Amino acid sequence: MSACCCCSQKPGIAVQLYSIYKYIGAVGLPKALKDVADIGYKGVEFAGYYNYSAADLKKLLDDNGLVACGTHTSRASFTGDAVKETCEFNLAYGNNLIICPGNGNGIPENWDKSADDWWKYLTEAYAESAEAAAKFGCKVGLHNHAWEFQKKLSDGTTVWDYFFSNTPDNVCMEQDVGWTTYAGFDPCEEFKKYPRRSPTLHAKENGMDSDTFEAILGQPDKGCVGVDWDKLFPVADANGVKWYVVECERHFDSLDAIKPSFEFLKSKGR
Repeated sequence: MSACCCCSQKPGIAVQLYSIYKYIGAVGLPKALKDVADIGYKGVEFAGYYNYSAADLKKLLDDNGLVACGTHTSRASFTGDAVKETCEFNLAYGNNLIICPGNGNGIPENWDKSADDWWKYLTEAYAESAEAAAKFGCKVGLHNHAWEFQKKLSDGTTVWDYFFSNTPDNVCMEQDVGWTTYAGFDPCEEFKKYPRRSPTLHAKENGMDSDTFEAILGQPDKGCVGVDWDKLFPVADANGVKWYVVECERHFDSLDAIKPSFEFLKSKGR
């Protein structure tokens, strides 16, 4: 799969396995993958490998008719000499998209320069990692939370805009549309600003800071502005998004959020 190019194929529905990490811990990865497939999911995005080898992961995916559409890992895993081992491991179970969800992107405590200098360093580091990963046939990219929109550089630019304005197109954008909406931004506009860089998006609903939030797609928490899914779908599709990756940050110990979230996306023609 060429991770950052557009194709006309209908987008698939995947699940970020972090959504059910407690469930996986209770029933084991083999059963959890079977349950995910039984719901109807066609892909998974990893966030840890539960001590399985790449060959074992590949067999578990194949046995359940699933494919890997990405993984979440630290930036250190694709920095410097580590990129070779990371790419080889991921390719061995069928994945070529390696995404950092923030771990390693924040300014370290021992950084003795400005925030502007840090983000300049970070964009250069991602560009180098993307070039190195490409030699193995892999892509790297960044996944957002709210803070990338909330933190600003000295000229008022958000770190999100600075990052994607100063990295090459082969650094992929995995936009978490729930966090973008939570931060008060329109996910559609972010896709338009940085086109053709998003092989995956994180499908999440708004309401993360509420105790009553159920994390089910199409059901934003009371009082929250939800994701405008009907507006989002054509924009994301036009940008070549291949996978809608469901991430539900509630009900980690059950399928109670990922099942209705799948059904919601399916009802919308995903």
